[in-house]
Amino acid sequence: MIDAIETKTETRKLFARFKGHADELIPILQAVQERFGYLPEIAMIEVSKFAKVPESSVFGVSTFYALFKTNPVGKHTVKVCRGTACHVRGSLKILEEIE
Repeated sequence: MIDAIETKTETRKLFARFKGHADELIPILQAVQERFGYLPEIAMIEVSKFAKVPESSVFGVSTFYALFKTNPVGKHTVKVCRGTACHVRGSLKILEEIE
């Protein structure tokens, strides 16, 4: 696990590809997530400063879009369909076993 100083340093390195405009917010967040596997809070604060947008906007975008993760995720992701057709075929039992 990397520390706060290293997170800031690594995040700032990613900024070299961008101009620091607010309209680059999503691509910047994508680059940060690609680097870390999720969006660390410290990195989002750095993004806010670089893109000159309020921290609340960065956090808002990061939580609005399902593609962004604000917590570290595991190496493998397991998804269980929760739709009606899957439910009828027993997805709840599968979900309970996984949990």
